[in-house]
Amino acid sequence: MVQAQLSQHAEVRANQRGIVGWVIDSILEHADMETPVGSGCVAFRLSRGRIRDTRLRRELGARLERLGGVTVICAEDDGSVVTVLHDHGGASGRRYRRLH
Repeated sequence: MVQAQLSQHAEVRANQRGIVGWVIDSILEHADMETPVGSGCVAFRLSRGRIRDTRLRRELGARLERLGGVTVICAEDDGSVVTVLHDHGGASGRRYRRLH
């Protein structure tokens, strides 16, 4: 697994939100939802179906549950992580969940 390149802002936000490096790397590796969110950025996350996937469950075990509800925002140009957040399903998070 390749370790994601985080911006300084992403490092601060990940630390504040308790999102550790392996969670970010795992989301980027296994994400099945990719949503353009503007300003040249893309949101990556795992769908509920992906979290229930038996092959992925065998690979990650109990750690898989930690990936649910976390969104990783990356710059399209260089793939660096711009920020990370917990998607709680509120109105402000719709931007990161919409389908295109």
